[in-house]
Amino acid sequence: FAATAAFYEKGEGVINLNSKNFDKLVLESEDIWIVEFYAPWCGHCKNMIPEYKKAGKALAGHVKLGAVDATVSNEIGQKYNVQGFPTIKVFGKDKSSPT
Repeated sequence: FAATAAFYEKGEGVINLNSKNFDKLVLESEDIWIVEFYAPWCGHCKNMIPEYKKAGKALAGHVKLGAVDATVSNEIGQKYNVQGFPTIKVFGKDKSSPT
C-alpha cells in the first residue's frame, strides 16, 4: 500500500507539516504561520493548491505557510477543532489560540 503524496513539494513556498514536526516548526517558533488543514480527496483543497503556492512564495520572509494532511495527522486537526476542509488557521503570537 502506498503512502499519500503531499500536496506541496519542497521549494514551492509551503511547508508540509505533520505530527512529527508541527510543534517544533509552528508552536515553538517566533514566526507567524498560516496553516492549511486539508484532505487529499477534497476538491476545494485541490483547487486551492496553485493559489496557496503563490501566497507561500509572495509572503516568504514575512509569514510562513504550512499544510497539514488532516487524514494522516488528524490529531493536529482535532486539537484545533478542524471540522471541514480546507480549514485555514493563523498561528500568531499566541500559538495556543490560532484564528
